[in-house]
Amino acid sequence: MRLHYLLSMLLIVVPAGCNLSLNENISPAEGAFYSHDGVRIYFNDIGKGRPLVFIHGFGASQDSWRYLVKAFKEDYRLVLLDLKGHGYSDRPYDYRYSIQDHADIVSGLISHLKLSNVILVGHSFGSAVALFAALRSRSSSPPLVSGLVLIAGSVDPHSLPLFLRLLRIPGIGWLSMNLTSASFRTRIALTRAYYDDSKVTDSVIEMYARYLRIPGTDHAMLETAKQFVPPNLSQLKAELKKLEIPILHVYGDRDIVILRKPAEEVCGLLSRCSFVTLKDVGHVPQEERPELVIPLLRERLGRIVAGEAKP
Repeated sequence: MRLHYLLSMLLIVVPAGCNLSLNENISPAEGAFYSHDGVRIYFNDIGKGRPLVFIHGFGASQDSWRYLVKAFKEDYRLVLLDLKGHGYSDRPYDYRYSIQDHADIVSGLISHLKLSNVILVGHSFGSAVALFAALRSRSSSPPLVSGLVLIAGSVDPHSLPLFLRLLRIPGIGWLSMNLTSASFRTRIALTRAYYDDSKVTDSVIEMYARYLRIPGTDHAMLETAKQFVPPNLSQLKAELKKLEIPILHVYGDRDIVILRKPAEEVCGLLSRCSFVTLKDVGHVPQEERPELVIPLLRERLGRIVAGEAKP
C-alpha cells in the first residue's frame, strides 16, 4: 500500500528526470566551457564591473536568470553557469554530485576567470551551493566572495521538498525517471513552484524539459538528490556562523516548496543576513515576478557594494 502511494506521488510531483532522446541534439549557441577535473562546465560571461556569479536550482539551468541578465548586464559582470549534470554541462557517470562537489565547481570557475570581490547569487539548491562556495573562499586572502544573495534557500535537512525525499529512496528514484515524460514532470513541478500558475506556459516548460531529456541526466539528478544532505552538516552549519559577509535572503510568501520557517532559519545561522519577503510569489520569484526582484536586488546589491553592515 505504501509503495502504491509513493509511486502515485512520483507521478504527480517529481520535477526532474530523463527520457533518453537520441534524436534530440541541443547545443549552446554562445558561451564557453571550462574543465573541472575533466568535466566540462558550461558558462556565460557577460558585461563588465563587479562580478555576480549566478547559481541555479536543482533540475534547472542558467536560463532561470534570464530576466535578471537583461536588467543587470549593463552595470555588473554577470557569470552564469550550468551546474554539473544540468543545462549544457557534462553528466559523467560518477558519484561526485554532493553540494560540496558543486561548490568546488563554482569556486573553480571563479579561479578560472580570475575573479575577485564576487557576489554569489543562488536560488534554492543553488543557495546551499553558494553558501558552501563562500565558505571555500574564506581560505583565500582576501576572501574571493564578498557578498551573497540567496533566493528561497534552506539548510534544514528535514525541510527537503517531497520530490527530493522521494528521489532519495532506493529504486523509487529510478522509477520516477522512467514512468513519465520530462515535459509532464516539469509542468507539475512548475505549477507547484509558481504561485500564479497561469505563467507556466508551454515555452517555459520546454525551456526546462529540453535539458532533462539529455542522456545522463537521470543519473546526475539521482546522485545529487542522494547526496543533498552533507554527512558533516552540523560542522558546516557551525562554519556558516563564521561568515562575516553581507547576505540577503529573498523569500516568496507563497512558496510551498521551501516553507517559511526553514527559510528564516538560514538567516539565524548568519551574522550579517537580511531576510526579505515578497508578497504573492512562489518558489521562483526571479522568474515569476522579476518586476519585484529586480528593484530589490538593484538597491540591496548597491548596499553590498558599499559595504554596509547588512544588505
